[in-house]
Amino acid sequence: MLRVVGVVLALLIMVGLAADAYAQSFFDSLPSIQGLDSAVFAGDTIITDRKGVILADVGNHGDHRLAVRLNQISPVAIQATVAIEDRGFYSNPGFDISAIMRAAYDNLRAGRIVSGASTITQQLAKQQFLTPDQSVQRKLRELALAYELSQAYTKDQIMELYLNKSFYGSQSYGIEAAAQSYFHISALHLDLAQAAVLAGLPQAPTEWNPVLHPDAAKVRQTEVLQAMVRSNFISQADMETALAEKLVYQAPVNRFKAPHFVDYVLAELRQLGYQPGVQQLNVKTTLDYKMQLIGEKIVRQNLAANLWRDPGGLLSSGLVAEDPRTGEIRVMVGSPNYNAKPRQINYVTTPRNMGSSMKPYTHGAVINARAATVDTPVYDGPSPLIYKDAYSTTKFYNYDGRTHGVLPLKKAMGNSLNIAAVKVELSIRVPAVLTYMRNLGVLPRYIYPNGRYDTKAPGATYGPSLTLGGYPITLLEHVGGMATYADMGVYHSPESIISVTDSHNQVLYQTHANQRARQALDPGVAFIMAQIMSDDQNRCMIFGCNSALHWSDRIVAAKTGTTDNFKDAVTVAFTPDLAAAIWVGDVLNNNHFMVGNSDGIYVASPGMHTFIAQALNGVAGNRWFTAPPDVVKGANNSWFLSDTRSIARLPGDSPPSPTPKTPPYIVPNDPGTGPVFASPPPQPTPSPCSTFPICP
Repeated sequence: MLRVVGVVLALLIMVGLAADAYAQSFFDSLPSIQGLDSAVFAGDTIITDRKGVILADVGNHGDHRLAVRLNQISPVAIQATVAIEDRGFYSNPGFDISAIMRAAYDNLRAGRIVSGASTITQQLAKQQFLTPDQSVQRKLRELALAYELSQAYTKDQIMELYLNKSFYGSQSYGIEAAAQSYFHISALHLDLAQAAVLAGLPQAPTEWNPVLHPDAAKVRQTEVLQAMVRSNFISQADMETALAEKLVYQAPVNRFKAPHFVDYVLAELRQLGYQPGVQQLNVKTTLDYKMQLIGEKIVRQNLAANLWRDPGGLLSSGLVAEDPRTGEIRVMVGSPNYNAKPRQINYVTTPRNMGSSMKPYTHGAVINARAATVDTPVYDGPSPLIYKDAYSTTKFYNYDGRTHGVLPLKKAMGNSLNIAAVKVELSIRVPAVLTYMRNLGVLPRYIYPNGRYDTKAPGATYGPSLTLGGYPITLLEHVGGMATYADMGVYHSPESIISVTDSHNQVLYQTHANQRARQALDPGVAFIMAQIMSDDQNRCMIFGCNSALHWSDRIVAAKTGTTDNFKDAVTVAFTPDLAAAIWVGDVLNNNHFMVGNSDGIYVASPGMHTFIAQALNGVAGNRWFTAPPDVVKGANNSWFLSDTRSIARLPGDSPPSPTPKTPPYIVPNDPGTGPVFASPPPQPTPSPCSTFPICP
């Protein structure tokens, strides 16, 4: 027994010594926490285009980085930070055991990391000392460092370091820089409403940026104030007063090249776990600055040519282009002037209604579902087409207020006939079309009564105006959808960064196009849609032949879109080498629109035509797609899936008897003089759709 006890004791001593040695080794491996001072936080991030042109030096100019002492920060800002970030900050030892256990349970149940339960001290440790990886080892180091920080520094010192270290969006590092940037006051003079906005930013500085997303910032401000009430820092009456205060947000001015794209890159860097402007990084982006300058010039010129259409309003524009073979963004013009009103809003990433430019997704979905072919007849009538559901009755009209008899599906789409498009959509039902769009990275947003967007709402909540652009998407999503057609059904998630290296040129990140690619669509469907959209004969009846959608020296697929009352005008286009989208619209408020007849063919298409011609200058104009093996060619440039060569009738479509005939029209030959508008140009009458949300 004594020998057994002796052996056990010896083993326990050995285990204890081993554990002690491991613990000693673990703590010895941690970085030193001594000598932390907010004044020494620094680092530049250099952002270049794909050929080395410097777009931004984040840190030397454009950024705001101001360190202040804790007594120079408004007490309510400190309270707001504690309430929303770490309610037990002043009593915990740098970490919160109960929060860690809750997070561990949530992560275990989700099968992935969904919660980190980081205290303010842990966040400071992570920002200052650790990499952004999500490993258990990194989390243990974070906890150990947080504990050491809490032992070596007072709570006020830790709070001061955190408030000076955190990023608040709009190129502002530290709460002093944020206060001066957003409100043009010092952090000492922040009131409750302002402090609540800033305190909510560090967890998602881009998503809750009040300049870019004021509605989301208001929601976040409410969450912060509610947390302050729960922590007994303020009363319910104080919260209501703060929420009623009307805040005016300012925006910094910078001299970055392609500034909206730079903002987009900075946001992507943060999503990757980097700290641009704090870390020394060299970022090579996907942008082609030479092509970017073409895009910027065309956006300005095209907008200037259309300003007369929006008297008393505020017209703006955006353009984006990507390489469909990789998803790499080549051009991003978020607005005509980054520093002009309405201040830094990137209309490439801001959801807008895209009108009938959404129809290629509907028709692609129907062909993909084998419910129709390009030659399946569609009855364009009656007018109005009345759609009833359990909640409302909607009347659909064509743009010109007329009907056009029975047409093959490809001409119904090419001529952008609303009634036919809704019938095509309903033939496979709205949820099926929605699923098709989402699979191509196009995310129509359902809008709830409180104004909240939802990209994941159930399909049953969407109505048939989906095909007419009744639900907003972003221009970046739109060009990604077109790029999927342009790469024969392969979808690439959009990419803005090629590589990230450190100051020693060690590669920290490298993009891989194949890892971001998936076959989202039957190549045959993509090819057929490209054929429909590039054939000028399919749109001559409404738009006239040789319009701005036709390139005499180049094969290009294109489609226009216009929203109701001429609020927005859009044109999308693609070739095997480039996919692009341009938007023009009024951004003042819901009471301002362009004048009548300001549809996409006149407002957006000329700019798109010029951009494609100049951006692809030097690229052979006859480059086009090779027919995939699962398609066959018919008469009149019609292409069919080999397993669906003929469908005589669109499901649910019942033309009257005798069948209405398509109005006769003469298609002139291409005179070889380049793109010109039909003469005289068509002047359709605006549709009388008082209850219908979107026109083509």
